[in-house]
Amino acid sequence: MIRPISRQLCVLLCLGTVGLFPITSAQTSGPVPAAPENSAAPPEAVPLRVRGLFDLDLPRFDPPGTFRLQFNPRFGDLLRRDYIRVPTGVRWAVNDRLELYAEMEAFATHGLDDNTSTGYGIGELRFGSRYLIRNYPWPDYQTSVGLNLEFPTGDPPPDFTDGRNHFAPYFVTEHRLPRHPRWTVFGGASADIVTDSSVPGSLGINSTKDDSISLNGGTTYDLGQVKWTLQATYTTTVISGIDEHFFTIRPSFLWWVPRKYTLNSKTQWIFGFGVRSTWGPDGYEFSTGSRVRAEITFRQALRRLRGAMDYRR
Repeated sequence: MIRPISRQLCVLLCLGTVGLFPITSAQTSGPVPAAPENSAAPPEAVPLRVRGLFDLDLPRFDPPGTFRLQFNPRFGDLLRRDYIRVPTGVRWAVNDRLELYAEMEAFATHGLDDNTSTGYGIGELRFGSRYLIRNYPWPDYQTSVGLNLEFPTGDPPPDFTDGRNHFAPYFVTEHRLPRHPRWTVFGGASADIVTDSSVPGSLGINSTKDDSISLNGGTTYDLGQVKWTLQATYTTTVISGIDEHFFTIRPSFLWWVPRKYTLNSKTQWIFGFGVRSTWGPDGYEFSTGSRVRAEITFRQALRRLRGAMDYRR
C-alpha cells in the first residue's frame, strides 16, 4: 500500500538534506582545486546510464554547453511484445558541474503478430538533474548528487509501466585506481519514493511495492571503445514498514562502435549486452538483455548559438 504523501515528502527532505551536506561542506572548507583538463574521459568513453544494463550515471560530465540527443529503440520487443518501446531524450551540460535531462518513452504496435490493438502513444516521461562535487570526499574521488523523476502518462499497455510516479534522489562516488587506470570503482545510495498515478500498470517479478532505499557498488573496466561493467545492488523497503529485501547483480558489456564502421557518421552507435540475477521475495530471477542506442552530440552548441545571434546583431 502506498504511504501518505506527507510521510514521503518527509523522507525525501531528509535525503535531500543528506545529499546537500557534502555540497555545503565542500563550499565552506575552501576552494576545491579544479580537475586537470585531461583528467576527464572523452565523451565516447563515458559509460552513461543505459537502462536495463547499467543503471547509474557515474560522476563524469560533458564539456559545458554540450547537448546529447539519444534514441534507444528496444528491438527485443519485436520478439517478446506486440509493441516496441522507443525511449528518446536529450541531455544538456549546463556547466562543468550541472547537467539536466528529459526523456519520453513512446510505444507503437509493430504488426509482426496478430495482435494489433495496442496502438501508439507516449507512455512515460522522465526528468532529472545532477550536480558534480570534485575531489570529494577525498582527493581523486568524484561525487555527484541528483534527482530522477518518472511519470506514467497516456494510455500505455498494462505491462508497459508499474503505474506509479517515482521520485528518486541519489548520490554516486567513483575512484579511478592510480596504478590501474583502466579500473574504476564506485558506490552510492538512492531512494525511491512512489505515489499512485491515474495510469494502470503492473509490477514485475521481485519489484518493490512501496518506498525503498538502495545501496549500489561495482566497478568498470575501460578498454577504449569497449567497457565492461559490474553493478551490485541491495534494496530494502524497510522505510515503508514492509520487510522485503532484494539483491541484484548485473554484469554488462558496452561497445562504442568506431566511426569507420558507420561510414564516419556523426551519430555514435552503442551496443550493449548484459545479464541480471535477482534474489527477492518472489524467489530467484535470471534474465538477459541487449540494448542499441544512437547518440548525436552537439558540443558547445549553446555557446555557438549565442555567438551567432550576437554576430547578426
